This record gives sequence, C-alpha cells and structure tokens, in this order.
Amino acid sequence: MRALLTRTRTRAHTRVPRRAAVLVASVVLAGTAAAVGQASADTSTAPRTGDFAAQARAAGLSPAQARVLQDSVDAQLALEGGTQTAANEITLPGGVDLLVPLPGETRARDLDAPATRNTGTLAPPADCGSYTFCAYSGEGFTGVVKRQKRCGDTPLSIGWSGNGSWSNNQSSGTRARMYGSGGNLIYTTPGAYSEDRSGSWTPVFKVDAC
Repeated sequence: MRALLTRTRTRAHTRVPRRAAVLVASVVLAGTAAAVGQASADTSTAPRTGDFAAQARAAGLSPAQARVLQDSVDAQLALEGGTQTAANEITLPGGVDLLVPLPGETRARDLDAPATRNTGTLAPPADCGSYTFCAYSGEGFTGVVKRQKRCGDTPLSIGWSGNGSWSNNQSSGTRARMYGSGGNLIYTTPGAYSEDRSGSWTPVFKVDAC
C-alpha cells in the first residue's frame, strides 16, 4: 500500500507540470497572435513612406526634389508634431492641417491641385477652400500654410515671427480672432471673405477661426 501511494503521488506530480506547461504555452501563443494581429492592423492603416514617395513622383517631382520635400516635412514634424498624411501634408492635433510648398514653388497646395500665382484680386487662394481659415508663414499667401476647417477644431498655433498673411474664407460674415501669448485679444478680422496679404505674426500666439 505504501509503495502504491508513492507511485500515485509521483504520477500526480509529473502530470501537473505538463498541464501547466500546455496552459502556459497556449496563453503565450494566444498573446503572440494577438500582438501580431494588432501590429498587422496598425501597419495596414498607418501611412507608409513609400506612399509619399509615389505621391511625389505623381506630382512630377524628381527623386532629388522628393528628398528635399521630405526633409522640409520632417523639419515641420519636429517643430509642430502631428502626423504626416501626404507627401507635403501634416495633420496636427485638433484637426488642423499644415501644407508645405513643393520644391521650386512658393505657394503650398494640395498635390492634386495645379500651381497658382498671386493674381492681386480679392479672392481666396486655391489651397484655402470654403469654410476655412488659412494662415501663411509668408506674405502673399506663400510659405507654409496652416488651415482650420471647423469651428470646433483646436485654434491655430502660429509660432511665426515677421510678416506673413492670412485668408478668411469661412462662411459669409464669420470673423476670426487673434490672441497674444497671454490670451489677450489682439485683432478680430473683418467678416468673411476677408484677407491680409502682409501683416506681422510676431505678436500673434494663436488664431481661433470662429
């Protein structure tokens, strides 16, 4: 009886680790599969650098120009944060987007839009669509542009000094407000459509489109 009890206990002790090992292995495999699945999902939805290079080629840029453009976008990402969503576009926190001019052009534009010139007439630039407030780092709607398309979006953080420009192409009569770093109201624009092709951004900390 004592020998049988010893053998029974020995068998019991040898079976438990096997079951535990199977259970642990199953958990590890399940966790690994979930992690791989999540990584695959993230990879499938995230923009890829190759896509941006293809966009640049489709826009007529040479490989050297595409590299120059990507360097400009990388510099803005380091400065502003956000996520690159096109070869020359960054989506900033809060729904605001930012466009970088293509190499050889002074005005930023959506890649599927033709290059434009300053006509001198009172009209919104092509990159500033309806119901949008656009702030430009350069005069005459040139340089980097930040666009606020909805009133609920985070106000535009300017961060520029010197002269730039803006286009208020929101719904008719809507006024944008510009604030200093202390939250003080500096300027209220005339109702849309309105614009300023040369004005100082130095005292402006942020702009609330509406």
